[in-house]
Amino acid sequence: MVEGLISQKLYTIDPLASVGRAATIMEHYGIGSLPVVEEGKLVGIITSRDIRRSHPNRLVADAMTQQVITIPPTVSLTEAQKLMAKYKIERLVVTRENDIMGIVTCAQIMSELGKYADSLTGLNKAEIFYEKSLELLKEGQEIAVIFLDLDNFGFINKEYGHIYGDDVLRKTALILNSLIDSNKDTLCRYAGDEFATVTTRPLEEAEKLARQMVLTFTNKDWPGKIKVAISAGIAGGRRSQLRLSHEDNSYIVKNLINMASLASTRAKKLKKPVVVVDAVAFKETVGT
Repeated sequence: MVEGLISQKLYTIDPLASVGRAATIMEHYGIGSLPVVEEGKLVGIITSRDIRRSHPNRLVADAMTQQVITIPPTVSLTEAQKLMAKYKIERLVVTRENDIMGIVTCAQIMSELGKYADSLTGLNKAEIFYEKSLELLKEGQEIAVIFLDLDNFGFINKEYGHIYGDDVLRKTALILNSLIDSNKDTLCRYAGDEFATVTTRPLEEAEKLARQMVLTFTNKDWPGKIKVAISAGIAGGRRSQLRLSHEDNSYIVKNLINMASLASTRAKKLKKPVVVVDAVAFKETVGT
């Protein structure tokens, strides 16, 4: 969530103040924008770009941007990034009800998201997987989870060494990433030799994607002529039409990833490429 990026000190300016005054405040505190507040109400935002285009004696009210994109503090990092890209802006004002909490910038969002990129594979870490899943559920979308686990990866590490094992993980990430549709799927390296995808595809389509992933591995040439295979488990969740809380959605995501993980383990034991868990209907009281 963006809440953790908000600075504790908030600086605002009155619309009847001069642009020169706004410039002085921003320079003194090393900030790039100021929310414009009149009688406790947010009426605009003035940025360093607005200031460069305006005479210092001009009123802030005449130089500011009146249409301000605001978000609550519970918005996810990826959702905030999406909004900035959509409106082609560099910052968002964070509000709770009618109170202004602060500003988050594109640079802050990108820096924070960078912390959740896996250094070995370049994929998202599990944190982004969870965040994206919660975002989709909040939007009322149906989701399915595909959990993927490399077969006998421990043997590969012991037989060929961790350098080779790391190469296998990197190539695995490239293969999986080449098969997903970023408009429907979010892929992550979940942990170790485990990967996971949250998708808005119906359960049947998610199964097709999982089978394609598994089949692609069997058709790849790996160094040392070793066989690298992967097993997949899938779980889907139908939401009720009732409004669910953040805690309920969190419970749904954890349940789905757990069921998909168990399904992938079952696929290994049964020597089946994919095991699907039937969709589960979650009620409003699911987390209680």
